[in-house]
Amino acid sequence: MRRPLLIVGAALLAGALLCRYVVADRLLPRIPPGWRSASSYVGTMTYPDSVTGVLPERDVLSVYDRAMTVVSDAGRPDSITVEDLYTIHDAFSGSVIWEYKTRAVVDPATGARLEPEYRGDYVVFPRNVQKGEYRLRTSYVNGIPLRYESTEKLDGLETYVFGYTGRGEYTESYAGSAEFAGIKVPRGQEIRCADDQFSYRVWVEPVTGAIVKLAEACPSGDYVFDSSSGKRLQAIGRWGGVTSGDALARQLAEVRRQRVTRLWAGTYGPLSLGGAALIVLAFGIRPRRRREFA
Repeated sequence: MRRPLLIVGAALLAGALLCRYVVADRLLPRIPPGWRSASSYVGTMTYPDSVTGVLPERDVLSVYDRAMTVVSDAGRPDSITVEDLYTIHDAFSGSVIWEYKTRAVVDPATGARLEPEYRGDYVVFPRNVQKGEYRLRTSYVNGIPLRYESTEKLDGLETYVFGYTGRGEYTESYAGSAEFAGIKVPRGQEIRCADDQFSYRVWVEPVTGAIVKLAEACPSGDYVFDSSSGKRLQAIGRWGGVTSGDALARQLAEVRRQRVTRLWAGTYGPLSLGGAALIVLAFGIRPRRRREFA
C-alpha cells in the first residue's frame, strides 16, 4: 500500500462529505443570512366606482412589488424572522393603492413556518421540491394547498407548476398601512373572492425551490360578505397579476444562478471529489509489483 495516496484519498473523501452535508446544507441553507427576495410585475387592481359602488368593466393597470427580507437572525440556525412587504401601485401615478406587511418565524433550512398554529405551512418552497402538495402561508395567502399540476419549461428551465383555485379569504390584508388607508369591516363580516374564483399558480424550479413565475387573481372580484349567511354586501376590488416580460427574464436569470450554485455545492462538487477519492484510493491499495531478477 502507498500510505501518502491513502491519506490524500481519505482527505478527498472527507472533502466530498463536507461539501455535501456542511457546505450545501448548513452553510447554504434555503434562506441564508442576508437573504432577500424581490419581484415586480404588471397587473391590475380595480376598485368600485365611488358613486355607484359597482366594479367598472375596465381594469386599472397596476404594478405589483413584493420584497421578502430576513429581519432577524437571532435564532439561527434553528429559526429566523422574515418580513414580507407586498405593495400595489397605480401604474400611472405611482401612488400606493394596496399594501400589506407581515412577519413570520421560519426554519431557514426548509422555509417552513415554525409558529405552532402554522406547523406544516411554508413561506417559501423547500429545496428538492417533490410532485405533491405544499401548504403556502405567506403575505395574504392563508395556508392554501398548492398541488402539483404539470412540468413546464420556461426558456429551457424546467419548472414544476403548482396551483390552487377556490376559496380566498383575506380580510386582514385590507386592514391598511401607513401608505394605504385600508378597508375595515365589522365583526361578523369578511372580505373574500366571490364565487370562490381565487386562483394562485406558481412555477417552481425544483432544485432550489425558487418561484420563477407567479400568477394570482380574483377575476370575480373581492366583496364583503356576511360570515354567517354568506350574503354578498359590498364590492371591494378586482385584481390579478402575473410575472412576465422583463420581470420574468430577471427571475429566470436569478434562479439559474441559484441552481448552478446549489448543484455544485450539493451534487457536482461532492461527486467530483468522491470520484477523485476512489481513484486515488484504488492506486493506494494496489499492491506493488515485485521486481524479477535474472
